[in-house]
Amino acid sequence: MEKLKFTLLLSLLLSGFPLLSSAQISLSAENMALGGGGTAYLTGYEALFVNPANLLIQEKNYSLQIALFQGGAYFDSQIAIPSSRNRFSRFTGSLQPYDVIAENRMIEDGAREEILNRNYPNDRLFSYLQSQSDLYWFGMKWTGAEKSYALALRSRVSSQYEMGRGYFSNTPVEVNNETIVDQSFHHSYQTLHELSFGYAESFTFLNGLIPRLSEFIVGIAPKIVLSGPYLDAEYLNRYRYNEDMSGWIRQTEYSQKGSGHFSDPRFNPQQNQQFTDTPQASLSDLLKPTGIGMGLDLGITYLITFGSDLSVLRREDMPTEKSLRISFSITDLGAIYHYRDAEEFSAPFLEEDAAEPGSLSDLYFQGAPNEHISFLSQFSDSPFNRVDQMSQNSFETLLPTALNAGALFQINRLKVMGDISYTLTKTRFSPNTPVAHLGVELRPLSFLPLRAGTRFAPNLPGYYSFGAGIETTYFDISAGVQLKSRSIGPTTEILGASMVGIKFYIP
Repeated sequence: MEKLKFTLLLSLLLSGFPLLSSAQISLSAENMALGGGGTAYLTGYEALFVNPANLLIQEKNYSLQIALFQGGAYFDSQIAIPSSRNRFSRFTGSLQPYDVIAENRMIEDGAREEILNRNYPNDRLFSYLQSQSDLYWFGMKWTGAEKSYALALRSRVSSQYEMGRGYFSNTPVEVNNETIVDQSFHHSYQTLHELSFGYAESFTFLNGLIPRLSEFIVGIAPKIVLSGPYLDAEYLNRYRYNEDMSGWIRQTEYSQKGSGHFSDPRFNPQQNQQFTDTPQASLSDLLKPTGIGMGLDLGITYLITFGSDLSVLRREDMPTEKSLRISFSITDLGAIYHYRDAEEFSAPFLEEDAAEPGSLSDLYFQGAPNEHISFLSQFSDSPFNRVDQMSQNSFETLLPTALNAGALFQINRLKVMGDISYTLTKTRFSPNTPVAHLGVELRPLSFLPLRAGTRFAPNLPGYYSFGAGIETTYFDISAGVQLKSRSIGPTTEILGASMVGIKFYIP
């Protein structure tokens, strides 16, 4: 009874934390198959970046875990791409320098209606889409009687963009008693290379207050971060109908930060020199470090074992098989200093009368680096025509700090888990909302885990995920795939997939 009261109290404390929104916590094979959460589930070296406290939990007997070249990818698009080959090509294109000549982004007949139905259901004002890739170059975890340690090197690339409905439909939308046509736009792109070292140990101060078959575990993982070229382009372009004046009022403002490849010396508003095409570059240009920083991932897990599970007392020779875990973590707490070819420019806020909303876009957007240049330049009133402020000073940005809370129930061959994640990064275009991940793992055979999961979030694409693995004493093999979910139901469209991950164990 005392254990139950303590668990309920802890749950209430965790639920009191504010929650903000993110995409997926980790793109590892197991995690993608379970819906993208992992705050209470991951116990291998990947826990460094999700919840370092879980490093102390052992689900099989080993002294050293080693993994090489693991990771996954996620890609969503404004229009459906039925061919797997074309989809992979579009995914790689979204993370490489945009080629305005080679790429055809023209909206074909009927595609505009598809874009609206797919990305702006129920008169949604904005759409949010993302391409993301994680690669774990190597990972190691070694265990002791009182502490566990881990070391890993990860590279991750992310391209995120938000677009107003007004680019594809000039039909106004009613929002808070206002009639709006919104052509706002936000695109961010970044590459991060992270070397992380962390450890986890039992929190003895609190453990003296709770039953012996449960414990608090704390973990911390500082990391060195090298940033590749950085881009953040934000365009406010909103039309509001003024009933008193029987006309439209337009609000517009533009700002852009960039470093490395995304700072273009050809663009100089002081000399009235402006670009309309994209600078040439290679993929290696997008991976070169242009900034440096420090980060921190930290977490706490309350582990409760029950029945015949004595792993809290005999961690060195008994794996955890029956448990309830409640976890909380803060990830990507830190900042980056962008120093190489840094550049900022902006167009000031302007409010003016407009005869009608702006013209529709002839192009759809995929999210490739610098694609925003050609996309916004198609309009005669491009924001680049109004840029009047420019700086080439170094600047700092925060890492995408997120709060994560999760719980897992494990009994023999069954695991059920759930997570809520919330990023602290905000934009002016859409409210932040919590993202929920649910997953289940079932083992019909002791060595054969079958996994499934899903994600729920307002204004974000949903998906279902599936995966499986083979686990032995000396190695594990895992894979996962994610399929897009729409309001009409599940689809066969692949959104994400993991590399076939192999982990090796030394008893």
